[in-house]
Amino acid sequence: MARVLGLEKSDAPWHLRWFYGVIRKMFGQDFTPAKIQMRLPGLFWGGMARQAGLGRKRLVSLRYIQLGKVRAANRVDCPF
Repeated sequence: MARVLGLEKSDAPWHLRWFYGVIRKMFGQDFTPAKIQMRLPGLFWGGMARQAGLGRKRLVSLRYIQLGKVRAANRVDCPF
């Protein structure tokens, strides 16, 4: 199975390196889905804009939303 490798912090463009620190601060490690998404900066910034738009009415903390995504991926045996 072909697998896309994630973009490491040292290889990332300057405007994305800050997010590696944010993710590491929130979860204690870098997650592969975030690394893969950062391979395409346009996709990453579009996702950030979507999350910001949806987040205006957020009733749950972003940390709990991300934790739910990680646990759901773990439940379906996502190999990251």
